[in-house]
Amino acid sequence: MKIKIWLISAVIISAFTSCDDGDLIVTSFDFEDQDLAYCGGESSLVFYKINSEAQESISLNLVATSEIFLQEEIAPISLSSTNFVSYRKFNGDVDASYFCSSVPPVSPQVNTEYLAESGIATLTNTLVFDDQDNVPTEMEFEDENGDLLDTDMDGIANYYDSDDDGDNVPTSAELDLLDTDGDGDPLTNPLDTDGDGIPNYLDNDDDGDGILTINESTDGNINPLDDISDLDNPISDFLNDQVAIDGTTITTYIAHSYTRNSNIAIVLSNLVLSNEDETIVLESLNMETVSNVLNDTFSITPEFVEE
Repeated sequence: MKIKIWLISAVIISAFTSCDDGDLIVTSFDFEDQDLAYCGGESSLVFYKINSEAQESISLNLVATSEIFLQEEIAPISLSSTNFVSYRKFNGDVDASYFCSSVPPVSPQVNTEYLAESGIATLTNTLVFDDQDNVPTEMEFEDENGDLLDTDMDGIANYYDSDDDGDNVPTSAELDLLDTDGDGDPLTNPLDTDGDGIPNYLDNDDDGDGILTINESTDGNINPLDDISDLDNPISDFLNDQVAIDGTTITTYIAHSYTRNSNIAIVLSNLVLSNEDETIVLESLNMETVSNVLNDTFSITPEFVEE
């Protein structure tokens, strides 16, 4: 991690030094091998790095909530008295509890502190949604024209839509689960019950009987999988073109579930760190990336879309 630092006091002094009663004290700013971590409160976030060997830390303090982890684009943040960077040197070992406790510990004590109330914090959020439907994201992301795929037009893109065609049968249940071709890949020979060239997981009328799959749930539970009318051929009605019960209209989608993961990379630029005695100017400081700031499972029921 290469950074440019200028230390300004009464005169310009060489980089990485500060004054204390006429003595030169090494200020390392060496955080390249330290992991970026964070703590979150109700209305604030702290991203920090600790260099235990040098007993120093650098932290970015933001007035923000964890909702920021759901933003695909985060505008550059101008540092101020509310959003600021702090560089500290301690008289002992410091750990995460110093930043993450509601009341900071009394030890170690801060020997030296510089605050940056000017500069820019650039946060880059890598936000990943995954419906875990056994269809690779790269196959579900864009069509041949480069447009985002949303087969059923329910507002949830295919790559995190657990029911791509909106027929209330999960995508994962419409692949080649029986491995009929023996290759262990449910996608090389996905189910296409009516042979129309559209695999079931993208086909809203799987058996081609003219009744939409979603409407072949006639027992009122909006789950087509458990509706079997022909006991001599015990397969779900939506896969049996000999069963076409008309008159049922379903206007509710099943709940969709997907995982959410967020990784935040932070770069600080044009920092001006000051204390009573001197000012340190940093042209750029790469704080690196903190992974899994968000890692959860989310469930949503999309609004029904008329065919």
